[in-house]
Amino acid sequence: MKYVILALLAPIIAFAQANAVAAEHELAGVWKLESPDGSYSGAMRRMPAIGIPDKSEFDGFRLEIFPIQEKKTRKSLGELYFAFDEEGRVAAKVKWTADSKFLVFTTVSSGGHSPWHFTTYVFSVSDKKIVCLDDVIGPVVDSDFKLEGPHTGTFKIDDQFPRGENPEPLKLDISLLFSADPKEKIEQAGADQPATQPADKPPVKDQPSTPTPKEVPR
Repeated sequence: MKYVILALLAPIIAFAQANAVAAEHELAGVWKLESPDGSYSGAMRRMPAIGIPDKSEFDGFRLEIFPIQEKKTRKSLGELYFAFDEEGRVAAKVKWTADSKFLVFTTVSSGGHSPWHFTTYVFSVSDKKIVCLDDVIGPVVDSDFKLEGPHTGTFKIDDQFPRGENPEPLKLDISLLFSADPKEKIEQAGADQPATQPADKPPVKDQPSTPTPKEVPR
């Protein structure tokens, strides 16, 4: 009986240990995220400031993207595909879009400066490029964001002083961030579709009104 109980508890214990390890990595500033389609692996880690001991407010982060290769059913990483370094900020939330085309992440100041501001970045796999949302839609004032559909994101922004007191959710097609004129394209998309319509779907056409039924002769 004792062995049966231990056998039943083993998966639960292993799951708890795995979660504890994941939590430790997250607390240590290490994020490891595989894209939903299994094509890429993202690693983001906190980087201590070089030559400035005990000055965590100068810490930064490094993002690395690797392609995932299958070799006889065993996964391995290919050569470094993309790398990005940022000083003075660390990751707050990191997540792939459902179609694995974009990696979205919010950041906070490692020194606690401007606590209302969560500078947000988006990495495009195909463009091999990162865009800062501040430069396109304005200051992001919440570390949390929502992803839905293939690549639709909702972010809270506030470009009025004092910042962070009146955040407004903005839903956008993330792919527009990498277009030739992202600001104009996003503004057009917002004007052409209702607020509840996902940005990566075409606007719903107006339905014809129901015709008035004719009187049926008796």
